[in-house]
Amino acid sequence: MNRGIYIQILENDKFHSKWDENRIFWNESSDIYTFLRNHTLKIEHKFDTKFNAFSDNEIPMDGIKMLADGIKKDLDFLIEEYESKPIESGLNSVTLDYNGKQIKLHYKASKLHRIILNLVRFQRKLESVIEKNKKVYVCGNAYFNDKMLEALMKIRSEFRTNGIVSVNGIQETELTALIKDKSLIKSNSNYRLTRKGMIIDIAE
Repeated sequence: MNRGIYIQILENDKFHSKWDENRIFWNESSDIYTFLRNHTLKIEHKFDTKFNAFSDNEIPMDGIKMLADGIKKDLDFLIEEYESKPIESGLNSVTLDYNGKQIKLHYKASKLHRIILNLVRFQRKLESVIEKNKKVYVCGNAYFNDKMLEALMKIRSEFRTNGIVSVNGIQETELTALIKDKSLIKSNSNYRLTRKGMIIDIAE
């Protein structure tokens, strides 16, 4: 499993169990994660939080605004690079409107185009977060070992929308590890996937 982070956007404190546009995964080796690392490090330092594979926390709204402002400045620079190095043709292109400009991005032919496309899409998500006062959680997968992942995969088939899971067939040692890792919590006589457990499990 690639080490990285899951970014989950919540509106009205609702967590959707299915993979959707409000859940994002970045490998630590991905272009966008590497490109934005300078911004996320500043957020970590200023707000005493984590934005890496060891994260399990909410990002403060002021941190989201910092990230959005940083991406905007980055995009201004990247768009200038885009305009100075045009690609006339190529497969798999998409046209975006950004700041009143129509930009055609050949995201498979150019790393620059791919980064611009990913940043524009992420910037729009952040703008929606700020406008609607949504919440953003970042959860890393560095804590998960092979046994925990295997146990979560067993749980996955039993997962239901309300988050209640069956623990039948899971060895006691695996169950203990998942509880210790805060992937599962006891809820009356049942077990429930936590935010961390839900993100890792459903995304994988």
